[in-house]
Amino acid sequence: MGVKSIVTNIKDVAKYLGISVSTVSRALNHYPDVSPITKNQVMDAVEHLNYRPNAVAKGLIQKKTFTVGLMIPDISDPICSLLAASVEKSFSDQGYQVVYGSTHRDPAKEKQFILNAISRQFDGLILTPDVLDEELVSLLSDLRMPVVFLQRRTPEGLNAPFVDVDHYHAASAAVRNLITRGHQRIGFIAMPASSFTGSERKRGYLDTMSAYGLMPEMMGMVEGGRTIEQGRTAMAELYQRCPGLTAVFAANDLLAVGALEWLHQQHMNVPGQISVIGFDNLEHAALHWTQLTTMEQPTEEMGRKCALAMLRMMRDPKQLPVSELIEAKLIERGSVLNLNAIPVYTMN
Repeated sequence: MGVKSIVTNIKDVAKYLGISVSTVSRALNHYPDVSPITKNQVMDAVEHLNYRPNAVAKGLIQKKTFTVGLMIPDISDPICSLLAASVEKSFSDQGYQVVYGSTHRDPAKEKQFILNAISRQFDGLILTPDVLDEELVSLLSDLRMPVVFLQRRTPEGLNAPFVDVDHYHAASAAVRNLITRGHQRIGFIAMPASSFTGSERKRGYLDTMSAYGLMPEMMGMVEGGRTIEQGRTAMAELYQRCPGLTAVFAANDLLAVGALEWLHQQHMNVPGQISVIGFDNLEHAALHWTQLTTMEQPTEEMGRKCALAMLRMMRDPKQLPVSELIEAKLIERGSVLNLNAIPVYTMN
């Protein structure tokens, strides 16, 4: 079987279908005014004719590179990976290439990534900066390309939308879940103080404890970090400080898994002796031995909405999408004990 010849002229596709060149172009660029039937006909013809558009010519005509920059703090972080995968899929479906920048939470690398995006003339930037200092805000204020913040709030002075989870209210819901199940001595394993999401979750913990008249003991809060190993270390320190705790809220699932590991190593029953709740709903949380109750961070939805906001801005620079704050969902498994359901026996 011979190899099909490659059609390089969009006019050939239009002639084959008996429609205009502009209709073919609009179908290939996913314009909403093209009917699904026509779009499918164009896609079938493109495959049949083995048509390969000239990306360089297309970019020159439309003054686009069809490239979007995605700056994330750490690609090895599970949440960053899940968000990146969702963003990339959304853009790939629309014919765009995503260029990653994993900055390892280094402010200098963040600024360098943005400068590279300018020199390479990216069509837009999706950013999750670790530190929003004055220098970075000043750099972004001079940009002439669309910017969307992902899992960060837009700093004052910048006109850009954001997509994020409401970390504060989600943390409040996690602590409230423990309190309504009879827990009063609740410890907290925090993320680094520099983390925006960690700070919001800590604020939710503190305010909710206070609202129920359960002033948290400062000895009952330990800064863990972000990893399983740091969760193990933090749980050991927390238990040494406050052996009377009946529950622990960990600011992310990796910290919670580390806490569960340490408790298991100490032959302490979860949830019989101590309850644990996390945040993120990573794959680890649903493992048979883990069964972690946690707040789900909807990464697929966040990535998709972020990409859609960027696509709207690239199609119409005058349109600024509304920022979105998404609610997290409580996922109940087996790591939290309802103390209210335990029978109380009295002596006659």
